[in-house]
Formats: sequence, C-alpha cells, structure tokens
Amino acid sequence: MIEQVWRDFHQQLLMFIVKKVDSVDVAEDILQEVFIKVNQQIEQLREQDKLASWLYMICRNAIIDYYRKNRNNNTQIFEANMDVFIGELSKRHENESLHKCIATLINELDETYRQVIEDSEIFELKQAKIAERNHISLSATKSRIKRGKEKLKEKLKQCCIFEFSEQGITHHCKNRCGCQ
Repeated sequence: MIEQVWRDFHQQLLMFIVKKVDSVDVAEDILQEVFIKVNQQIEQLREQDKLASWLYMICRNAIIDYYRKNRNNNTQIFEANMDVFIGELSKRHENESLHKCIATLINELDETYRQVIEDSEIFELKQAKIAERNHISLSATKSRIKRGKEKLKEKLKQCCIFEFSEQGITHHCKNRCGCQ
C-alpha cells in the first residue's frame, strides 16, 4: 500500500513542501520524513477517503518541525507556520469558525491585496494567471501576494492566538475581528 501512496502523492507533496521551504533538497528530506511517518502510521488511518488530507497534515507538521529545528527566532517560526497555515486553511475547511475568521480578514484587506490573496490561496491560481486576470506584471503580482500575506498575518495576530504543536494548529479568537 505504501508504494501506491508514494506513486500517487509523492510529486504533489514534494511541490507543496518546496513552496513552503524554498529548497528542493530540504523538501526532499522533509518528504522522506513524511513517508517514514506514513509507513509507521498508515495502519491507523481508518477512513481511506481522508488519505490526502491526512498526508497534507503530516506534511504541514513536518514543515513546522523543520522550522522549529532550524530557526532560533520565535518570530521566524511564527511567520513560517502562519504561511503554511494560511495556505492550507484557505483550501481545507477543517475548522469552520477559523475559516470564517480567515474569510472575514481577507475581505477586510485592501482590494489590491484581497483579490490576489483569494486567487492565490483560495482558488489556487498560478501567479501568471493572476497577473493576467488583474492586468498587472508578474513581479507586481508576486509583490502583492507577499504583501497581502503579511497584512493578513498581522490581522490574524491581532485577532487570534495560535498554538502550533504536533497535534496540529489550535486557535483562540480574541473576537477582535468580529468573526464570531
């Protein structure tokens, strides 16, 4: 079974990890760790239709572990974790109240950033397509996505308290964003 999982998912998991760590070599190392965990825990997966989300959860946790091991600065860890978190949460509505909070905060962004964040993170469009849709250059698109994510992270810091652990990500809304 593990061989089939490898064939079906290794390429897309590798690309997912590369986007979060910006290094193919590091991403391959993390992917190896992921598949070691998958091999050790695959028997515990009770619902086969949840295989993909289970694999991505293991990847997110492995990426977070990587940043914890390799960064001493808590701010950098938070920023890296939030990048992973924002991208995944906007695609997988595992926590409805938190998804509502994210959607509320995205809607509060200036139009310049809101549209590119929605296109990039929610609709998963390629940056070239986003640039074309918004009639701006690719470099302007990349800058807007980066700045938009920074603004969204700041809004999230003001609105909620996040904890990153091996069990996943938990949050406690301070109800400053009006999402509850």
